[in-house]
Amino acid sequence: MNRILVIALLSAQASIVSAVDFKTQVAPLLKQYCYKCHSEAEKKEKGKLALDNLTKFATKVGVGKMIIPTDAAGSSFYKSLELPKDDDDHMPPAKETQMTEAQIAIIKAWITEGASFEAGKAGPAPVAAAPAMADDAAMSGGMAGGAPAAGGLQAWTNTAGQSIQASFVRMEGENVVIQRADGVAFILPLSKLSPESQALAKNGGK
Repeated sequence: MNRILVIALLSAQASIVSAVDFKTQVAPLLKQYCYKCHSEAEKKEKGKLALDNLTKFATKVGVGKMIIPTDAAGSSFYKSLELPKDDDDHMPPAKETQMTEAQIAIIKAWITEGASFEAGKAGPAPVAAAPAMADDAAMSGGMAGGAPAAGGLQAWTNTAGQSIQASFVRMEGENVVIQRADGVAFILPLSKLSPESQALAKNGGK
């Protein structure tokens, strides 16, 4: 099967069905609790952060930035919500109305799922650098035995029988993060993987 086509198909599978939707779930929370100090509409962009301008907001998302896709715990944006109210870095400020635990959980889930601004779509896991594409990292149909390939790559197969060569990165709840040889990473729901690949994920890629 055409390599680009298969990558596209697996990318679609990588979108978590239950992905938090930015427009309908996250944006309303930001508007309610954050726009007062961080929006163009209010003419306040404290910390040079305008949450109502997605072009500007997107510059704050990425490896080493305020929001690190798939890594809520490492994202200062999320951590500021979890800090004690009397901490100077806590957000929203203590004097303002606070998010509930359930609302904070939505922000956490959104970041964990990839911090995508697209409707209902989980973003890909970030990578600090993209190494050169390995010739043997091409995708092909079938499981290829599930044996590790050169460079620690392994065959990961979805329920449709489509396969990708990638390395195990980590588990994210009921999802596994894998990374191709070219540095592109995906979040794959275990439910979308073959039994063999599910077992591989649960065993840490071993």
